[in-house]
Amino acid sequence: SRPMPTLMFGYTGGGIAHMNLTLYSSQGSGNSYKVELLLRLLRQPYQTRPVDLRRNEQLGVEFLARNRFGQVPVLVDGDIVLTDSHAIMLYLAGQYGDPVQHDWAPLDPLSLALVMRWLSVSANEIQNGLAIPRAVKLLNWPFDYMQGVRLGYRTLRIMDDHLAGRKWLALEHATIADIACYPYILLAPEG
Repeated sequence: SRPMPTLMFGYTGGGIAHMNLTLYSSQGSGNSYKVELLLRLLRQPYQTRPVDLRRNEQLGVEFLARNRFGQVPVLVDGDIVLTDSHAIMLYLAGQYGDPVQHDWAPLDPLSLALVMRWLSVSANEIQNGLAIPRAVKLLNWPFDYMQGVRLGYRTLRIMDDHLAGRKWLALEHATIADIACYPYILLAPEG
């Protein structure tokens, strides 16, 4: 698979900086990329520990001790171990985002509901409609390719309609909803 786009990263001050952040991720994983993108947007330094999915390193005893599901990403922040890209992004937005604005993951009920709606779309329609066909093509995963492609096109049409006349999925500014949906849309041509 082709590498994810590279973003230049440098910590320039501001916010809370921890060198305790370690991200277990895999090159080409859209779910890992979501977390890396948010870490970079928050200007949080972190270490990356690569997990080779083609060699099934995610199924090794050491990795399964961190995530019993055998999935990337996994974030370690000191004594905290978090799994699932959306859970990790919610944590990072709350822990390292602006403590007053909560821009990345707003706390007011309506804004939070709108963000969560798109996190659900990312975890279901985008995962099953865009990520699965890619995994079938690149990793020979045993899923129904054509069903995934049909769902992918349907999802993209719905998103295009939703974004007509607006810049962001959930609110009037970027949120973790936009980050969650971005990687597998970017990589859709590979599927």
